[in-house]
Amino acid sequence: MTTVRISRQKGKIVKYRSSGHSGYAEAGSDIVCATLSALLQSPLGGMQDVLGLRPGFQQDVQKGLLEVDLTQIPSEQRRNKSREINALLETMVEMVRALAKQYPKNVKLVEKEEK
Repeated sequence: MTTVRISRQKGKIVKYRSSGHSGYAEAGSDIVCATLSALLQSPLGGMQDVLGLRPGFQQDVQKGLLEVDLTQIPSEQRRNKSREINALLETMVEMVRALAKQYPKNVKLVEKEEK
């Protein structure tokens, strides 16, 4: 199972982390895993390539791990692009939520508010 964890501060997403393999099918033909990869990497690419921001991130394909940390973006840049960042990330969450509903044995979404 893949677990996607969303961390928020004051309602805004500040980090997200995906770990594990969905187990829907064999590696290379797992449509759930491929869909999750696209959903989770799209906002990262949007922030980097479209908005010119540099969130912290680490990835380990073998472990099915992707961690993205927006707190590493300077706060002024985050404020200036908050609307765009929020649109990218909330769209991702909605799509992951729908995928988790459709494949509850393969995808788990966990959201939490941090202090």
